Amino acid sequence: MSSRDGAGRGTVRMWFAVIPPGYVYLLTLTYTKKAERWREDPWVRLRIPGTKASQEGVVTAVDWEEAQPHAPQLTTSFAMSGAATAEALRWMLQDGSRQLLKVAVRRSPDSDGVAAVQPEDRR
Repeated sequence: MSSRDGAGRGTVRMWFAVIPPGYVYLLTLTYTKKAERWREDPWVRLRIPGTKASQEGVVTAVDWEEAQPHAPQLTTSFAMSGAATAEALRWMLQDGSRQLLKVAVRRSPDSDGVAAVQPEDRR
């Protein structure tokens, strides 16, 4: 994952969860450089680990009320980050120690027939 001004900094590995129909959720510490950059400029590039496939998108902050319906999927993906239960995830988001972000995506086949991640059309 990289930010617009992150050229040359390399990628930032993150906890992520793919939630149908078309969202990638990211969990990060609230007080990090990447979180600060995303609050100022929410552009992000997602890359599938081990590949060169990537897609640009915009991150949006998610609060507990929006996250709650997806708690089972999120806690499965974020268990090793300390959010192993819905209550733990709720506490992290409400106390401000973690920030939950989402990127809207849709799948479309690329020229090789491999599914690629595309930003959602918000028009």
